[in-house]
Amino acid sequence: MGGAPRVVVKTGQGLPDLDWKGELADLTDVFPYLGPTWLGASEKALTDLQPWHTVASRARGELALLPGYVMTTPPVVDHEPRTYLGWQAPTGEEVCCGAQTDACISGEVDALGTEPFFPALLLGSPLGYRTEVAYNFWTPSLMAQLVSELVPAAFEQGIKCVVAPWISGRSGNDAIVTALQQVGGHSTFWGYEDYLRLDADSWDGHLAALPLKKRQRIKSDVRRAEAAGVRVERVDGEAIRPYVTRIAELTCLNREKNGAGEEPAHIVDVLTALLDARADVRAYLGTKDGALVATCVVIRKHHRLFPKWAGFDYAAIGERSGIYFALVLDAPVRDAYAEGLRTVEFGAGAHQAKALRGCSPRPVTTAMVVSDPELRPQVAKWMDAFGASRRVAFGDAPAATRTPLPVVSGGSGACCSDG
Repeated sequence: MGGAPRVVVKTGQGLPDLDWKGELADLTDVFPYLGPTWLGASEKALTDLQPWHTVASRARGELALLPGYVMTTPPVVDHEPRTYLGWQAPTGEEVCCGAQTDACISGEVDALGTEPFFPALLLGSPLGYRTEVAYNFWTPSLMAQLVSELVPAAFEQGIKCVVAPWISGRSGNDAIVTALQQVGGHSTFWGYEDYLRLDADSWDGHLAALPLKKRQRIKSDVRRAEAAGVRVERVDGEAIRPYVTRIAELTCLNREKNGAGEEPAHIVDVLTALLDARADVRAYLGTKDGALVATCVVIRKHHRLFPKWAGFDYAAIGERSGIYFALVLDAPVRDAYAEGLRTVEFGAGAHQAKALRGCSPRPVTTAMVVSDPELRPQVAKWMDAFGASRRVAFGDAPAATRTPLPVVSGGSGACCSDG
């Protein structure tokens, strides 16, 4: 008998048994943050989150993974579903690239307490800030089938809220948003992630193709970095290991400066796991007067580079040294051109600064569905207000209605991706 092989979906699963070499072979085009190497390390670091993955299989060796984590109590703000309704944590912490929130809405959400939202299921990679399916086969209904099976199964297990915070506008991901809406969810604008296609024949060709102002900005970044007296070098693989702790410290300093929180131990655990797996990891190190004052960690997977963590000792280098751009934007792109790569995926954070230096944006969407049907209309209103405030912060609101709501990441570094 003919016909397509049957797709089998299972919820509440552990991670597939794949090492880094297996990921390269079987999950070739998947972001590294969505593979078992990264997720396995995250699960060891985030012990308060319970793995609850949705896995689809078809025929031999064909799989699709939508990561999920159950949160029984309120977690850090980036993982907290109420944050995406405009709720402000009492600690003052803000979601990555956060915008000012409406105090009245925050109070309304807070008045409900945690009971309507917890236990919650976070879809995606918590330390990778991506809600996406890792797959090596595709059908037109794959995304819808995963979501349509996982949401009822989660609610049957007592989950009160399913949140998909970071759905990138990459091709095909709109099906995740649509599927969550079809099971009673709502979606809103979260922000942008930035990437750079390497369309020129070289770094010099890349600069020459940029508009004059963007080209001048990049050259100015390099001059300012040199004037700051910071020496930049790149180390790869095992040579990174002696610097892992300092990299984590500097990265968390950067996140703390931008209003978000992450523990150095999380970065140490994940970076060490990548090194143990012999992933292609590079670190750009900036030293001044013998001290390591700036770092940027980059992962290569096939034809793409992924700058992930960046950190800076601003007390040593100042706020406007240009080191961020020289270390995070320029150095990886130079090397990517030298290696003949196709794309540099910068992720979220410092969106406007990246756009001014030639990057292109993808929108990122947050979707959420609560188990209580009566609460859903109110959740939709809160999410719409949250999305509107994010658009203002990212400069998308009409000039006549725009108010000065700062993007927390500013121009000095990102908070959930590359520093």
